[in-house]
Amino acid sequence: MNASATPRPHAAHRLLRAALLVGVLAALAACSSSPEVAGPRAHVTVKQPASSLPGPAYAWVDLPGQRRAESDPRVTDAAFRNSLRQALDTVMVEKGYRLADDPAAADIILAYRVGVQDVENAALVSRGGQNAATPLAAIECTGGSCSQIVTRDADGVPLMKLKTRETVEGGLLVEVLEPRSVRVLWSAYNRGTVKQGAVTEARLVDVARTTLAQLPGR
Repeated sequence: MNASATPRPHAAHRLLRAALLVGVLAALAACSSSPEVAGPRAHVTVKQPASSLPGPAYAWVDLPGQRRAESDPRVTDAAFRNSLRQALDTVMVEKGYRLADDPAAADIILAYRVGVQDVENAALVSRGGQNAATPLAAIECTGGSCSQIVTRDADGVPLMKLKTRETVEGGLLVEVLEPRSVRVLWSAYNRGTVKQGAVTEARLVDVARTTLAQLPGR
């Protein structure tokens, strides 16, 4: 074979990345329309289970964000992404894997996507006052239609208000792929409510351990 026809390692890696963008993004289409980062109420779904993986050496491939939550400055920040990658590397080492010196020679390829969003939850709160005729009225019906549950004051006037609660939700999707076929070998999606406060290395490692808990070890 002509030497010029053999892709150089870095060129082959670029081709792999291009293929991953097609294969992985297609698989991600089935995920929630607003990915979320895992927190204290995290729920992990292993979308593609596996009993074993081809080898211990892995390489990373970057995936561009496709959803609005992935464009949030809190997850596009370079320092945050570097810390998250290090946390995932820490857990991969705990499971017996190692980062490949040459990405083109990796046994498996890892890719992840992460996003956060602010969520406002509104709840109807009834307020009857000290002289309310009843602590909580039933459903008010007039003209053949019914309203929401209401309370009434002493004059029979309904009293209602909305109480809102703001939270931050997020998600982390990790995919393990076969380098040559770009076939998904293992995949997990971790979503939940994000704790308030500083994002520390320990917290990110906890998220990584939760996300990769069912990843087969070496």
